[in-house]
Amino acid sequence: MDIGERIIKKGGNQMNIGERIIKIRKERKMTQEDFAKIFHVTRQTVSNWEHEKSYPDLQTIIQISDEFNVSLDALLKEDLQMVRKIDNYKKYKKVFWGTGVVILSILVCIVAYMAICTVQHKKMYDKVEDAGFKKEWTEEFIEKYQGYYALTEDDVDYLVEPKSIGKYQLDNKNFILIARKGEQDITLMIDKNKKITLALYPGEIEIDQEGRRVNATKKMTKEQKERENELLNQRKEELIPILHKALELWGTINN
Repeated sequence: MDIGERIIKKGGNQMNIGERIIKIRKERKMTQEDFAKIFHVTRQTVSNWEHEKSYPDLQTIIQISDEFNVSLDALLKEDLQMVRKIDNYKKYKKVFWGTGVVILSILVCIVAYMAICTVQHKKMYDKVEDAGFKKEWTEEFIEKYQGYYALTEDDVDYLVEPKSIGKYQLDNKNFILIARKGEQDITLMIDKNKKITLALYPGEIEIDQEGRRVNATKKMTKEQKERENELLNQRKEELIPILHKALELWGTINN
């Protein structure tokens, strides 16, 4: 116990919070029961306050100050223990509110991020469906299209690969589109960077938007060269409409 606290305990003229409550109550000719009713506590609680068996909580002290027009300074100035409690209460209140604001801000950001992800995903797949692609969960559909979004036109399947992203993950990358006629007849793919590759079975080559091979120096097997010649020369009139339709659809779902 420090010197200040000994003065409060021993000094005859100083009052603690309990003594001040007695003084306030008696000056207004109030019983403990009358005083208790104002602050919604029991008479025994008021008695404990006055005999220093317990303290009113900080909110009640503020209410006492307001109710009887007694400043907190006058109410507490000689009660160092309660002053310290008030000071600690103020400090903890600041920390509490500061922490609360930070947590609330984080929660708002999380909710906003989740909402943005939800809206973005819906818009992405709305574009795919608006372009005429559909995805059904029937056994026949999944077996034929491997779970891709599909649009069939003139015996050609145009497939959009669903994105492998989480529900709450932003993604600004383009969709990949595959055009497929028959099992291994004509298959070309336009990737997220609009790079076009044509399957040779085995292997593949990169082509431009007019069906010309891009990398002419790439080494190829005899079988691949024969397949390339078949697709890019002998069947060019068949390939080009498929390629242009695929490019048109790629632009629709990604723009």
